[in-house]
Amino acid sequence: MSVVRPEFGPTLPELLGPRVAKLPRPLRIALVVVAALIVVALAYALFFKGEGVKAKRAVIVREPVAFNFVYRSPFSKQEPQAGELARVGSKEQAFAVRALNLPAYRGDAAGFLPLYAATLEAQMAKDLPGFVWRADGRANINKQQGFEIVFQYRRADGALMYGRRILLLPNVTSRVGADIWATAPRSPAIVRADDVGHNGGLKTALRSFRFGTERP
Repeated sequence: MSVVRPEFGPTLPELLGPRVAKLPRPLRIALVVVAALIVVALAYALFFKGEGVKAKRAVIVREPVAFNFVYRSPFSKQEPQAGELARVGSKEQAFAVRALNLPAYRGDAAGFLPLYAATLEAQMAKDLPGFVWRADGRANINKQQGFEIVFQYRRADGALMYGRRILLLPNVTSRVGADIWATAPRSPAIVRADDVGHNGGLKTALRSFRFGTERP
């Protein structure tokens, strides 16, 4: 029974159904294939072309430490600043990676990184206006172990900025790894320092970070 009211006449399937049923089987199969291709094309146009600005793009660095990550709009690739190996970001937010070169230490990095981070925090207090330590602790990005510093500071224009600095190593005895900086101003989406890296473009870049040049 048709769901269309009688005054509106028969539906397209009702009109074409009998005619299609009379076609040779190979032709009916061909029509089904064409219809499926049309659906796929429409889906591609809607979800890929229409969302092209949100497509993921990869950043791959091979030396002095090999790593890769992906980013998406509104982030774009930016010129690395002094000491950086890679940088992506928007007008306000930034995700940057520097090489991490640890001094010689014994045992597991989990025991050494907190001590090393304390020296970095002291240096950050000198370099960043209005620096305030908010938290620190172990970090785990894609099963890669490290240590993070959560902080805030004041930009040159006085804006309150939140940041997350992650010291990440490919294994627990490595001395060479990645020094990751994720920064963003206070906003409705980022109301405290710990929100950095948990949403938006920073989340995409941070959670996709991996050592090596191969994407999963």
